[in-house]
Amino acid sequence: MNRKSVAVLDVGSAEVTALIGQRGVNNTFVFKGIYTEKYDGFADGDFFNPAGLRRAIFSAIGQVENSCGDKITEIYVGVPGEFEKVETRRQLISFQRKRKVTGRDVSLLYSSAYGDPPEGYSLIRSASVFYVLSDKRRVIDPVGMISDSLEGYLSYFVVSDRFSEVLRNILTEYGMKKVNFLPVSLAEALYLIPSEMRDEYAILLDIGYISMTFSVVCGNGIAYESACSVGGGHIPACMINDIDIPFDVAEAILKKVNLSSIDNPESVIEYIDKTEIYTVSVSQVKEKVKEGLDLICEVINKCLELCGDRNLDYKPILLTGGGITSIRGAREHMSKRLNKVVDILTPNLPYYNKAAQSSLLSLLNMALNDQRENSFIHKILYGFGG
Repeated sequence: MNRKSVAVLDVGSAEVTALIGQRGVNNTFVFKGIYTEKYDGFADGDFFNPAGLRRAIFSAIGQVENSCGDKITEIYVGVPGEFEKVETRRQLISFQRKRKVTGRDVSLLYSSAYGDPPEGYSLIRSASVFYVLSDKRRVIDPVGMISDSLEGYLSYFVVSDRFSEVLRNILTEYGMKKVNFLPVSLAEALYLIPSEMRDEYAILLDIGYISMTFSVVCGNGIAYESACSVGGGHIPACMINDIDIPFDVAEAILKKVNLSSIDNPESVIEYIDKTEIYTVSVSQVKEKVKEGLDLICEVINKCLELCGDRNLDYKPILLTGGGITSIRGAREHMSKRLNKVVDILTPNLPYYNKAAQSSLLSLLNMALNDQRENSFIHKILYGFGG
């Protein structure tokens, strides 16, 4: 694999996707190979079937290598919200006199603010929510500014040792020489949300098939995060409780529903399976879909309550992920249910501007940035050691 390309593994709650890509013109991407493989998923911070995860990862990476003729030896793995924690710290360091803040000062601020991660977790990344100078100015990048002190509101991302051990073992067995872990929530925040919107607090909500992650984003960091095992897959589960149809049929019918449409009370949806025709009431299906969405909204309200930040009262919820964004009318129903504006957030990329692609492209963007910042030429130009 050439030095301009990176390999990324996106571990979703229902499928894994392997990708080899590089930076294109105007900050776009060039994809050299991409492949998605379904697997059993995870819940409550543990995989249902590690052996199935291994098969899916081997298959996805193998297909990508075959399609582009490259051998992957280093890979960047996205850490879902259920397998990470975000810890925030405030720290102040003082200087003997007013002077320019350097990169080494910033590195000292980070190292002095954080000790050991919680038991069972390992630190994978740190980021700044914001910095404060001695004149009380709040800035995103303090390097080069004049001050006699530097205060930081910092976020630290730690990954579950269980997750890193399982993934590292699988990838090492495959033949990877180096495995890097990236926090999905931060990657999405930095790639999908414009910097001017991140100057103030923003709510990012990634809902997948079985899992969802609620993040409060500010600056270049995350001030609060919560994840749980509730996702779009719970909606067809609600449907089959009262409608006598198989789960896969419920998933197919869900794609035909529009919650915003006005239908005749006698309207029905027909789905033709290989051997059978299923006919269900539109009104009944809509009722069960709304019931599933209401369950998700209850969890979101709980996250907002636990966060307890009044700065979020009038902030829209930026919804992404493939769990519910494809359900027509779901955004409008959630907006009414939550009494908040809900906007769907997607990558600004032709042909890949789908919310389901958000995590994958965000990870690719972060991996390419890391590769560039760790390059020898970049260190010569911008200095070693931060």
